[in-house]
Amino acid sequence: MWIIARTAGMLCILTACILTGLSLEQRLRRRGQLFREMQETMIFLEKEMTYHRSPIHEAFCSAQKRCVTALGRVFSEAAAQVEQRNGRSFREIWEDALARFIPDGLLTRDEMQLLAETSDALCNTDIVMQKTLLGKYADRFRTMSEEEARICSEKGGLYRRLAVAAGVFLVILFL
Repeated sequence: MWIIARTAGMLCILTACILTGLSLEQRLRRRGQLFREMQETMIFLEKEMTYHRSPIHEAFCSAQKRCVTALGRVFSEAAAQVEQRNGRSFREIWEDALARFIPDGLLTRDEMQLLAETSDALCNTDIVMQKTLLGKYADRFRTMSEEEARICSEKGGLYRRLAVAAGVFLVILFL
């Protein structure tokens, strides 16, 4: 009976370590996907807002439909708040939507600050300045996405292998 209990315990420890490694790798992938999607959305919004002259809530609703990450909910919430016209500044609306829907711990404080700064590009009355800012932020998020993809390819497999090694080490330690 005690052999079965010990074997079950070892399997639980090994499984927990493996799942931790997979979770860390998945976090890296989600970060890269968020940056890539933000870059693509900036390019899309540049076309929608500067060439088609779509109002901000319509452009955000269109952008929201293209998003698969938490950004979809951010754009949806921001569009709803903008349409209500409750007297808040767009920056407040944008920062509130980011704080509500971007998972805690996914991005660093500087990365969240960069997302918040995009409000200047998203709601600007000067079309030329808006186009310039949207292009600038799209390039910045493209760079961040490429860097995150490089980090994920380097560290993702490493996280999994180290997690398995840690699990095996703990199993041997508890024998």
